[in-house]
Amino acid sequence: MSDLTPLRDAVDTLADRALPPDFGELERRAARRGRRRLALGAAAAAAVIGGSALAVNGLDETRTAPIEQPKPGPRPNGWVAVDAYQGDYFHDVYDGDVIYLARPGEEPHQLQVAGSDAANDACPTWSPDGTRLMFGRLTGPSGAASSGAELVIVPVGQDGTSGTPTVIGLDGFKVIGGGPEGFDAHPCATWAPDGRWVALAGTGEVWVVDTHTGAIRHLPNLRPSDLEWRPGTDELTIAGDTGTSRGAPTLSTPVTVYSVSTGELRRLGSVETAHVTWSPDGTSLAYTGGEREPETRQLGLVDGDGSNERVLVADIGPTLHGIGPVWSPTGDRIAYQRCDGDQPGVECSGERHEVVLVNVADGTETVIEPPRADGHEWYPFTVSWSPDGTTLLYAAWREDGQRLPGGVIAVPADKPSDATVLIDSIEPVPNYYSHRWAAIQMWGRQPG
Repeated sequence: MSDLTPLRDAVDTLADRALPPDFGELERRAARRGRRRLALGAAAAAAVIGGSALAVNGLDETRTAPIEQPKPGPRPNGWVAVDAYQGDYFHDVYDGDVIYLARPGEEPHQLQVAGSDAANDACPTWSPDGTRLMFGRLTGPSGAASSGAELVIVPVGQDGTSGTPTVIGLDGFKVIGGGPEGFDAHPCATWAPDGRWVALAGTGEVWVVDTHTGAIRHLPNLRPSDLEWRPGTDELTIAGDTGTSRGAPTLSTPVTVYSVSTGELRRLGSVETAHVTWSPDGTSLAYTGGEREPETRQLGLVDGDGSNERVLVADIGPTLHGIGPVWSPTGDRIAYQRCDGDQPGVECSGERHEVVLVNVADGTETVIEPPRADGHEWYPFTVSWSPDGTTLLYAAWREDGQRLPGGVIAVPADKPSDATVLIDSIEPVPNYYSHRWAAIQMWGRQPG
């Protein structure tokens, strides 16, 4: 794969689109507490009028044909990639971010990639085949107007050693309120099933990047709280609104689906949500509302064509952290997290969370209380699945009378008492603010 720096100047744009709703109105609505779920027409959703889809103009000169998606089988015991911030919490909490690789039964080690010593790396995500790791890089101060954002893609061998990186420059990339007082300024992307396209969120727009050519498409006027690719397709699902600062509520919006091959945007039924997850076969979407939308804290399901909307769990409880629901690779269960030990009348007492597994067939739930490992109780920032669907991955912190440094633990879904610490004494980047969708690709398949 050739070095893509500098990239070609051709940047795809959306043309002739209907204007989105006024985001000032969105902010005014967000300020009102106790509201019902908002029927916000975020730009991409508002662009769909009367069920019609708008084509994206200015795509690549040669329109991409529908992509045949690979279906790699899940393999256990791949590397887990996790970022850790090394900041002092006062000047720049994102200063000196580094990436570690950990695997059950082996000592974790820092990922060594050319250029990392002079940069700031975070948001690692594995390609679908588990052979390449992508992460976001900043080459300047994270609080600056321009932080020199890049995507770095590096092959990683079975022994955890890295090869020659490919660097994709993201000229003009910014995030809302970058730096300690705002969102994490890193570009945090998620892979499409074909292992070619990736998607990430910037300041009020979604970027869709072709990792083969470096071509970039912009979907403007969007501040999504979740991005998910539909398995077996080239369709990107866009949901939610994060507001203009970390203090703003995450709000539900209509769900928008963007097709890479056709450039079309369409509305997915009447669903409004902030966090989504697709079933492994791509036939059903599970969704929840925003953390501060108490009247929408249910786990719902809808078919892939937007029909047959139904409730799986009527009340999933309050939460402060997490990446929303995450569907098991085996298709039978969905994991979500909620506040642990919440008191009557109190939305969320403290930051401790527990994990709940939901049986998709009948909605029955199994609660996994905070597991103990190495003599400590662990509380998740985020929870996701191993590629084979047997094990949960917690990016977590621990407590023993006081909050201690955290790490990553592996929790067998059916025997959580057998939790194993993969890496400790680090602080996983608090990616529940700015790159919720990236955590689902922390655990790679074992190449081979």
